[in-house]
Amino acid sequence: MVCFLASNIWAAKANSYDSLLATRFVGGFSGGVIEALGPFIVSECFHEHQLARAMVVYVGFLAAGSAIGPIVAGGIASGTKNWRWFFGISSIAIGINIITCILMLPETTHITNDPEAEDPNSTTEEEKASTTYAETAAERGEPLSTPLQTHSLKALWIERSFYTKLIYVKDKKNLLKSLLQPFPLLLAPPILLTTLIFGLTIGWTALMSIVSSNVYSAPPHLWQAWQVGLISFGNLTGLLIGLPLGGLMADKLSTRAAKRSGGEHNPRHRLPAVILGAVISPAGCLVIAYGFEKDLHWISIAVGWGMLAFGLTASANVLLTYSVDCFRSRAGDVGVLVNVVKNTLGFGVSLVSMDWYGSQGPLRQFGTMAGVLWAVYLFVIPVYIYSDCLVRFSERWFVW
Repeated sequence: MVCFLASNIWAAKANSYDSLLATRFVGGFSGGVIEALGPFIVSECFHEHQLARAMVVYVGFLAAGSAIGPIVAGGIASGTKNWRWFFGISSIAIGINIITCILMLPETTHITNDPEAEDPNSTTEEEKASTTYAETAAERGEPLSTPLQTHSLKALWIERSFYTKLIYVKDKKNLLKSLLQPFPLLLAPPILLTTLIFGLTIGWTALMSIVSSNVYSAPPHLWQAWQVGLISFGNLTGLLIGLPLGGLMADKLSTRAAKRSGGEHNPRHRLPAVILGAVISPAGCLVIAYGFEKDLHWISIAVGWGMLAFGLTASANVLLTYSVDCFRSRAGDVGVLVNVVKNTLGFGVSLVSMDWYGSQGPLRQFGTMAGVLWAVYLFVIPVYIYSDCLVRFSERWFVW
């Protein structure tokens, strides 16, 4: 986060395009590290019956950047007549975020039994009591973030917020091994499907942001920056509508299915919640296509963009929750893969968006986008039907 802050301060002071471009590389690297931690932290702090609701908050804020960013940027550019102020205000927000994370985000790593790493001869009584924490919490049905009984809340907050070393964190792994460790997981069908749908939806949303800004700022529209930014309210509205569907509804489906099966939880029971987003999100691309092709009122573009973005919180979040729930021990790696794929696709489509629009036209461009997204969503059906087999297969060959 400190590196992310420095990159934005640098961007506000950049004196050349090459310098500004360099700040985006540094900012993208550091920002990607922060993003990837989300699923890991959520998986450590919440039970399975709360997982989708917690995860949709992470996904919602992550995706809202693509909506709120253009709105704020347009207002700043029009109001101050100086694009540098966007990075200045971003720097202030990031600085506040660093302080709040230090104060309000204590370490979430659990204390767990690890027979291979334990040395019985060197374990103190306090450490022995601590190692039973995760097991005791599970027996009582308490979340793993429940404070240790041997610590006061204040002491636990201080211990996990201000430290130089955590005694119960495993030794550092080989750097190259840690770097490559997540990528074999892409061969696991549930994770591959999750990363593709998440990446495509984010990618198409980013592409839409670029196309809309270029179309409406050029003749005959000649919109000002703040007007271009305001069309992103369609995107933001779609994300907000999808929050309860991809969060609360998915958890309710899981809870009801668990009650019917005598309390046995199965992550696949959330997958039917994907249906609504799978239908509406690609359809939004078609609405956008006809809006641009027929030069319809800008509200049609905003509605189509909202439909597209709806899929992020209403269905992509369900798949992310499903993958994390299936592979809790690798939640951090799932977060890394989702961010790598979505940012790679986002960069790729951003690079070709206007060339694609100019050579193919909006109908073919956005029609292709809808078809690709629907085709990938179809694979949710076999994943749902053969979920248990696919998870066991993935655990055997790719997870452990």
